[in-house]
Amino acid sequence: MQNILIIGGSNFIGPHIIRNLLNRGHNIAVFNRGRTQKKYPKEIRFIQGDRNSGFPNLGHFQTIIDMCAYKGYQTERALSELSFDFFIHMGTAAAYKKTEIFPLTEESPLGEWPLWGKYNKGKVECEEALINSDVKFATARPVYILGPKNYLARESFIYAKIKNGLPIILPGNGQALTQFVFAEEVAEAIAGIAENKTEGAFNIAGDDIITLKGLVEEMAKIAGKEPKIKYNPGTDGEKFNEDEFPFANENFFCSNKKIKGLGMNFAPFQKTLKEDYENFYRFL
Repeated sequence: MQNILIIGGSNFIGPHIIRNLLNRGHNIAVFNRGRTQKKYPKEIRFIQGDRNSGFPNLGHFQTIIDMCAYKGYQTERALSELSFDFFIHMGTAAAYKKTEIFPLTEESPLGEWPLWGKYNKGKVECEEALINSDVKFATARPVYILGPKNYLARESFIYAKIKNGLPIILPGNGQALTQFVFAEEVAEAIAGIAENKTEGAFNIAGDDIITLKGLVEEMAKIAGKEPKIKYNPGTDGEKFNEDEFPFANENFFCSNKKIKGLGMNFAPFQKTLKEDYENFYRFL
């Protein structure tokens, strides 16, 4: 049993991680601003605060899971002001340097990927802060994350278009090879890393790879509708318009061999996508 601090953790993936760690018997504390949630199960120690104003003396933790560092200085401050044995950074596969060599592996270089803009730059800074420190740490690098209550308009955007018979405008030719992972799988992977204090970087990505066109067609099939697909060559690659479609027409997929080596398994993409629709998105 560990004493574990989660920084952030109120949105989307966070509740899955909290539940997973509680089920494993760990003691959980949560530090965040309390804007989304202030009431937690009685087993949870909630500390309200803003990381950008500094961390109070919270005591010592075996593991810290930082869910909301987007700039290097945020990671540096957490490392210097908190007491811990092991640190997990919620990173992203978008921190990799743009390449034409796929799949991305944990050894692929980090660096500039113009598609991701400031998000890429900040997440690279966070990883560099960890690499340049003397702490024991791990970085989770998920690909696009799906799941119920997604705070990003991904599934909800596409299903709404399908259900209402509206055109879905794909960027470019819609043939980019893309990979997804589900929120519960990310939580399972991070909880496993925390429990064993396994150092290193870990891609967190499902086994299946699908084109953007294939994604829309699969979601339409699940919803029992025929999709109206159109294409916009003007929003190809880095020119993509997130208001028009939630995913860019740029190849983005990773090897998940390393995380699977820790015993992690991923469900078939179509199976989980359908389950999430039946349990959540069909009611929207």
